[in-house]
Amino acid sequence: MKKFSLLLISLFLFSGCAANKILSSYSDKDVEQYALGRILVVGIARNETKRRIYENTFSESFRKRGVQSIPSYSVSKQSIEPSKAALMDAITKSSADTVLITHMLGQSEQEHYQPGTSFFYNGNTYNGLFDYYPFVYNSVSLPGSYTNTTRVLLETNLYDVKSEKLLWTARTESIDPVMTRKYYQKLIDLFLGDLQENDLLN
Repeated sequence: MKKFSLLLISLFLFSGCAANKILSSYSDKDVEQYALGRILVVGIARNETKRRIYENTFSESFRKRGVQSIPSYSVSKQSIEPSKAALMDAITKSSADTVLITHMLGQSEQEHYQPGTSFFYNGNTYNGLFDYYPFVYNSVSLPGSYTNTTRVLLETNLYDVKSEKLLWTARTESIDPVMTRKYYQKLIDLFLGDLQENDLLN
């Protein structure tokens, strides 16, 4: 019988320059040489354009690796409703074979202080009036600044639809992500690389 593959992706809009990494991953070692089959890529996003770009990028990345994949917007123009009936309808229309679900675990912001420029003089800076004054003046006149960092955590789960069994899961961290195709590709490459390391992808 067919195995089943669905890719459910959580997408949210943030700004900044992204740095991505996998924090942890797990795979069911009882599953050997599992065939992903045909994958339905589903993006969950508030912005429909971003959802379609993400789904296309992921689908194309799978196809380049010889895995059949289809973006969900091709079978459901709007986001799939959070119900078993709606999900099964998308699965049936796509003729998919497996399920990969990604959602956002959380988002946090941190404020960082960058000290101002410090001036260091050789010699007796504190012993002379005309050396000391410009030293302390410049230190006060060039103060530090504050910057904000956004941290986004995602969880990605791969399920077999026939058994509804969890095959693989991974958690990723992105720092100041910008939701562009370039960012999506870097994040997707992390997912694909970990799937390959866990023998779920060639």
